[in-house]
Parts: sequence; structure tokens; C-alpha cells
Amino acid sequence: MNNNNLSKLIHDLVHAFQILAMDGQGSGISGHLTARLPGAKTFWSIPYGFGFEEATADDLIESDFDLRTVTGTLPCNPTLNIHTEIYEARPDVCCILHTHSEAALALGVIGSNLEPVTQSGALFFEDIVLFDEFDGIVLDKKEGASIATQLGSNRAILLRNHGSVVVGESIEETTIAATVLEFAARVQLQAMAAGTPKMLPPQEARQTKAFLRRPDVVDLRWDLLVRQVRRHNPNFGFNRTFV
Repeated sequence: MNNNNLSKLIHDLVHAFQILAMDGQGSGISGHLTARLPGAKTFWSIPYGFGFEEATADDLIESDFDLRTVTGTLPCNPTLNIHTEIYEARPDVCCILHTHSEAALALGVIGSNLEPVTQSGALFFEDIVLFDEFDGIVLDKKEGASIATQLGSNRAILLRNHGSVVVGESIEETTIAATVLEFAARVQLQAMAAGTPKMLPPQEARQTKAFLRRPDVVDLRWDLLVRQVRRHNPNFGFNRTFV
């Protein structure tokens, strides 16, 4: 294990928890954000019962794909089979967010997928699907596997009556995408209430998506979010060290 890579993961993951809490996506104890090193069969998260805004480096735990804590002493969330099954199916994915943010949840409730109606929402053009069923709390691998199968190679999935899942190759891109999804869903709902939304033309949507996914653009957006959250909540720390 490369300690520098793990230290960066911890550092970025704590910031991501705080950014998403600032964005109103914590969902009490029901939101899940996890990250892993590339190819790892374990992942890092906050312990079961913690809120996003409580995340610090010292509180994070490492768990295996059977949801057993392997680093730390507190228990893993028992509903993280969504994450483990996606990690198993998607070697490219190193960060997963499942949350119940209001606008994304509302779209799923009415059985609507996110449409390309905003410039920023073009990030999800041809990259988000709707899971149009509800099977209760995801407590076993079979249910998690169903969601992973429906997600396929996409960046995100809306879960009817449940919330959303956003995945990415890095903590940074997953966090940014989650904030974009909630904003775009909110605007779409407002547009649907007022009239008939006008869709972005496909070619222009793809061009916009390519720009938004550029590494330099992702880095700039992430740096801004980090600055904003450190002003919003300057008291979370990074005392954890690795030997």
C-alpha cells in the first residue's frame, strides 16, 4: 500500500463529506459516500450512524466487501451492498455516493430521468439511467447487484422512491457530479412545473460534457469547493497518520 496515496484518499474523502454536507446531501445517517484505492477489495467510509458533517480523518473506517471493518473499531453501514456490488462490477470506479437529496429523489418519485435541460447538467448526457422499481432497504448483495447491473457503465442512476447513486474514477469527480446532479434536477423540476423544458441539442450537449470532464476543469471546480467548505466549516481536521 502506498501511504501517500492512502493519505490523499483520506484527505479528499473528508473534504468530500464536508462539501456534500454543505450542499445539503447528507441525508442524516442514510447517506453513503465511500472511496477505495484503485483495484482494492476494501473501501473507506464513515462508521454506521455518523453524519456527513461529522466526518474527520480519525473517524474513517476501512471495510471489506462483506461489510466487515478491517481498519478501525466501529461498524460499517449494513446497507453498503450497493457500493460493494458496483465496485465488483466496475474496476474503473473508485468513489461512490448514494444519497437522498431532495430534487434527485423527486425526479425518481415521478418516474422521470434527468434530461439535458441545463448546461451543467450536460455532464450526465447519455450517462444516467432510471431504476424504475423499489425493493425496500438494500440489505443483501442480490439487491445491490440489481442496481449495479442497471447502472451499467453510466455515471449515475436515479432510484425510484429512493434517491440517487453517482460514481466516478476519483473522489473529486464524484463529488462535483453529485452537486451538479442535484442542481440540474432542481432546475428540471422547476422547468417542468412552469412549462415544457427545451432540451440541449445532442451535439452541443456532448461538446459541453467533454469540456466539463476535462481534468483542468475538474481540478478548478474541486479547489473552489474545498476553499468554500473550509470557510463554511473550518474546524474539521486531519490528525490521522499512517506508518
